[in-house]
Amino acid sequence: MLGGENEAMSTIPGFNQIQFEGFCMFIDQGLTEELSMFPKIEDTDHEIEFQLFVERYQLVEPLIKERNAVYESLTYSSELYVSAGLIWKTSRDMQEQTILIGNIPLMNSLGTSIVNGIYRIVINQILQSPGIYYRSELDHNRISVYTGTIISDWGGRSELEIDRKARIWARVSRKQKISILVLSSAMGSNLREILDNVYYPEIFLFYQQFACVGGDPVFSESLCKELQKKFFQQKCELGRIGRRNMNRRLNLAIPQNNTFLLPRDILAAADHLIGLKFGMGTLDDMNHFKNKRIHSVGDLLQDQFGLSLVRLENVVRGTICGAIRHKLIPTPQNLVTSTPLTTTFESFFGLHPLSQVLDRTNPLTQIVHGRKLSYLGPGGLTGRTASFRIQDIHPSHYGRICPIDTSEGINVGLIGSLAIHARMGHWGSLESPFYEISERSAGLRLLYLSPGRDEYYMLAAGNSLALNQDIQEKQVVPARYRQEFLTIAWERVHLRSIFFPSNIFLLELPSFLLLNIMMRIEL
Repeated sequence: MLGGENEAMSTIPGFNQIQFEGFCMFIDQGLTEELSMFPKIEDTDHEIEFQLFVERYQLVEPLIKERNAVYESLTYSSELYVSAGLIWKTSRDMQEQTILIGNIPLMNSLGTSIVNGIYRIVINQILQSPGIYYRSELDHNRISVYTGTIISDWGGRSELEIDRKARIWARVSRKQKISILVLSSAMGSNLREILDNVYYPEIFLFYQQFACVGGDPVFSESLCKELQKKFFQQKCELGRIGRRNMNRRLNLAIPQNNTFLLPRDILAAADHLIGLKFGMGTLDDMNHFKNKRIHSVGDLLQDQFGLSLVRLENVVRGTICGAIRHKLIPTPQNLVTSTPLTTTFESFFGLHPLSQVLDRTNPLTQIVHGRKLSYLGPGGLTGRTASFRIQDIHPSHYGRICPIDTSEGINVGLIGSLAIHARMGHWGSLESPFYEISERSAGLRLLYLSPGRDEYYMLAAGNSLALNQDIQEKQVVPARYRQEFLTIAWERVHLRSIFFPSNIFLLELPSFLLLNIMMRIEL
């Protein structure tokens, strides 16, 4: 507990908090979400149906202790049991059993997992948040070309662009593009629905002569199959974060549970492109932290758990067909094997680039390793493809990522460390704490702001106000506003960052931690 006599008390959060929160999210929500998507499996004659009952599953206490797992080169894990049922449709009989579907590695008090006797840490990944982003580039004639990039929940990208004649195209691949009318029609909209859901119907009517015959767009069956393969199946799942971002960016009111790309999204995105063409609307800064999300250890484990259930589905389907073919009577117990789940997690911890052997050189390196954030990894960037702007320090990093502690060489700026007081928000964003300054309140109220929200406030550095509270009336303090640094009177300050007097650190923290923490305290 740190703080001065005249300011609010604040506690340094647990250094492994982001790891614990991610793993708890996987156990509390991720398991249920993935199990609920496990389909009902039928044999080819539709006589037998297999299903999992999501509401009845349990993780049992590990059979071994952490210390023994290290000494015996074993995995510190828990067995996952799920209730499963086998239904005979002809007689309506059901056989229900509690079955073991595999072992899930657990997280220990260090925020790590013990796999085959080795301490391993899963690095949190920084990804582009799903949604739509607009940018402008100059073509070979030095004319601005506006594009809107739609990013799916799985990282797939598709682009909408508007040319000099105000014609809007959807780019399916690098060499192939189709008109927006053809795309909307392939998604199930007719011309009347298109015109009723856009702000600029006259532009679509003008464009109609280039892409349609007899009122509605005409496209071949082969083109429709190509769209299904390259566009809809791979690039249309936005997820809950993508749906939220799409609604906020395009001012839509589509329900949050509708996580797939809709014709209304495409038409609203085209409307915004037209507005940009005529000088209305704003472009996006894709490097701003409000357009990033943290792919936490919980998200990574949930992805692997979902992959293992897909493999388990294939095993169960094949076993049912084999049992029927050989005229055997199957049971839920002999249909399910723990191999898919166990091997999937072993492969993840052993081969995935974000799963690393814990650096145990000293206690400080263990803490720092667990707080790493990386742009690298599957779905992310590489050291050779990352631009200089991504590797540079962005104003939105303030209070969220330490700009000092980063890798050297080709990966500089792509691997960093979490700021000491930053935390992960509900939507995967990094939130930074501030004290609210109010004349009506004697105390200080702590607020956590996500990237983008803090741009609406005048933010002062905590050390400047905290050390000079007696002469604030005469102060002119440095502050931030909308990513710009300026100097203003203290009366205009809305929030200030957290500051701790250095003498408290000398009393309560070991010397080897002091230097590392002091470098992050205002970052």
